Amino acid sequence: MTETLKTDVDREELDLLLRGFQVSRMLRLIADLGVADKIPPDGLVMVEVLAAACTVLPEPMLRVLRALAAFRIFEVTADGAIAHTPRSRLLRTDTPNSLHHAARFWTGPGSWGAWDKLDVAMTGGTPHDAAWNMGRFAYLKQHPEEARLFDAMMANFPDNRHAAVAAAYDFSGAGLIADIGGGNGAALRQILTRFTTPRGLVFDREDVVAAITPDDLMKGRIAAEGGSFFDKVPDGADIYMLIRVLHDWPDEDCLRILRACRAAMGAHARLLLGEQILEPDPARGRATGYLIDVQMMAMFGRARQRSEADFRCLLNQSGFSLYRVIPTASPVSIIEAEPIAGPS
Repeated sequence: MTETLKTDVDREELDLLLRGFQVSRMLRLIADLGVADKIPPDGLVMVEVLAAACTVLPEPMLRVLRALAAFRIFEVTADGAIAHTPRSRLLRTDTPNSLHHAARFWTGPGSWGAWDKLDVAMTGGTPHDAAWNMGRFAYLKQHPEEARLFDAMMANFPDNRHAAVAAAYDFSGAGLIADIGGGNGAALRQILTRFTTPRGLVFDREDVVAAITPDDLMKGRIAAEGGSFFDKVPDGADIYMLIRVLHDWPDEDCLRILRACRAAMGAHARLLLGEQILEPDPARGRATGYLIDVQMMAMFGRARQRSEADFRCLLNQSGFSLYRVIPTASPVSIIEAEPIAGPS
C-alpha cells in the first residue's frame, strides 16, 4: 500500500471514530425502542410493520437503520425489508450477554452528560459532578430507572465476567460467599449454579438490594443485606468478593473498603478482586480497558483502572497479601488475597 493510500485509509477510519458518538446514539435509540426483539431472528420484516410495532414513523426509522446497516448492524434491502446480522442479534434481549442494556446505558443521560464535561477532569474536577451537581451514586439514587439499567448492564456485560469468574475459581469449599457491592447478585447466581454447596450473600446500598427480586435470590440460597462498605461489611463469610468495585474509587476510598473487608474476615477467609488489570503499555493492552479507565475518570474523577503493581500496593496497605492472579476467559482477572495476621 502506498503512503498516500495508507493516509487516506487512516483519514477515513479516524473520521468514523470522530463520529462514533452518532453511532452510539442511534444504537441507544434502537435499543430504547426494542427494535432488535421485533425483528425475527432469521426472517424479514418490512420497515412499515416494524415502525408500527414501535409506534414511530417508518421514514426516519428507515434512515437510522440504513446508517446502522452501513456498520453491519441490521440488514436493509432496497425495498425496505429489515433483517438481522450477527451484530444486530447481539442487541436482542434474549441473546446471552445481550448488548441491549449497554446500548441504552453508555449514552444514557447520566453518562452522556458527564462525558460532555470531560475537560473538567484535566484540572482535577469530576465531570459527572460538573454536569449534574452531585456525585454518581447520589444521581443513581435519584434516577432509579438509570440505576436499574446500570444493574442490568453489569449483569449482561459483554465480557461475560460473572460466568468467567465462576468457571475460573474453585468455590466448592466455601460455606458462605459474600459479594460486596454485588449489585443484583448476578455473580453469585453464576457461582451458585455451578457449585451446589455454598450459600451467597449480596451486600450493597439499600436502594440496590431493595430492587433484587425473589427469583434473583435463588429460593433463599442468596441473602441480601444493605449498608455501606465504607463502614462495615457482614462478617463470617469464607470468601469475600469485590467484582469491579475498586475501579469506582480513588486509592484512599479503596483502602477504606479493603480494611472493612479485612475487619470482617477470619484468618482462613479469602478475598477475591475481580478486575480488568490495566496493562501499562497501551500497545499491548485491550482498548476497552483504557476506555473504562477514562469512564471512571468521567464518572468519579480520581477513580481508575489499576495495574497488578497498583493492586499489590493497595492490598499490602490494607492488611492483605496478594496470593495469586488467576486469568479468566474474560478480560477480568481474579486477584486472590489472604489476610495478614495482626492489625492492618
